[in-house]
Amino acid sequence: MVDVSVQEDILISLGLSKNETKIYVSLLEMGVAPTGKIAEKSRLHRASTYDALERLQAKGLVSFYVKDNIKYYEAADPKNLTRLLRSKEEQLEEIMPQLKMLRELALAHSQATISEGVQSFMDMLYRFLEYNEPILAYGIPPVAPDIMKTRIGHFHSKRIPLKIPMKHIYNHNAQERITYLNTLPFTEARYLPAKFDSQVSTTLCGDEVVLTVWINPPILIQIRDKRIADAYKKYFDLLWSAGEG
Repeated sequence: MVDVSVQEDILISLGLSKNETKIYVSLLEMGVAPTGKIAEKSRLHRASTYDALERLQAKGLVSFYVKDNIKYYEAADPKNLTRLLRSKEEQLEEIMPQLKMLRELALAHSQATISEGVQSFMDMLYRFLEYNEPILAYGIPPVAPDIMKTRIGHFHSKRIPLKIPMKHIYNHNAQERITYLNTLPFTEARYLPAKFDSQVSTTLCGDEVVLTVWINPPILIQIRDKRIADAYKKYFDLLWSAGEG
């Protein structure tokens, strides 16, 4: 069973105040109770309890009825919390275009960023899907899919239904991986001679170039500039024509 403190932390993360959380959890345990009993169980002053109860009513998480001139409160079904969460998601979606615009403006002045870790690499790949353009990668060492484990497979299962092509150029000693990739739809893979082997891969899509140093955890250097991306794509075409399948 989840610890009460963990329950409260989760409710607070949904946007409830600490007092609202204490009262809502207390009411779930008590069933129906007047203000005094709620304040006593929640260990809050009456004034704070009244304020929190009003806010919980406004959020649809508490209801009340009057009997003998006394208000009795009851916690709403916890499923109402999912409605509260959906409401917050809808609010976030409304401001998402403005948030993206702020990020784009910032990137226009800062072309290079450095990040680290498998999650950063996966975030990059999923971001590339938004371009709806071919994804190109070269200089891939065999250790790369080992570091990514099953997560790279999940990415391909997302990319392929979108019919987004991806071309890979691996180091010379990744034949098994190349053979597998060439069985996937909208996927091609080749390799270059050993003299081209590298521990740094380059992934291209849209106006982005991402250099990945394949250590554990991997280090990513992202460059966002259309002119640079176009130049790298031309270089990729030269390498692709020289590669073997």
